[in-house]
Amino acid sequence: MDQAWPLLIFLPLAFFMVLVHFYRSNLLLQQWAEQNGYHITEQQYRWFFKGPFFWTTSRGQTVYSVVVEDDAGRTRRGWVRCGGWWFGLLSSNTEVRWEDY
Repeated sequence: MDQAWPLLIFLPLAFFMVLVHFYRSNLLLQQWAEQNGYHITEQQYRWFFKGPFFWTTSRGQTVYSVVVEDDAGRTRRGWVRCGGWWFGLLSSNTEVRWEDY
């Protein structure tokens, strides 16, 4: 039992950090959409294939594939990267690349 105490501390902490990671990432995505007048109709967190951000995304950043609708009803599909290169999700940076049809 003496060797199990690190796990009792580490596992809840790791779980909490994962929750914070996804919460902050989703928050940045929602703020980006609101600030740009979009309503997100589809969003998919991208673990591996990160579209146009594949080679340029740091470990602290997240990428979503999104479909958005603007106030005029126009639909666009694209990729949104959340967070900054150096500070990850501690930064409020968001960057979008649209898919052109």
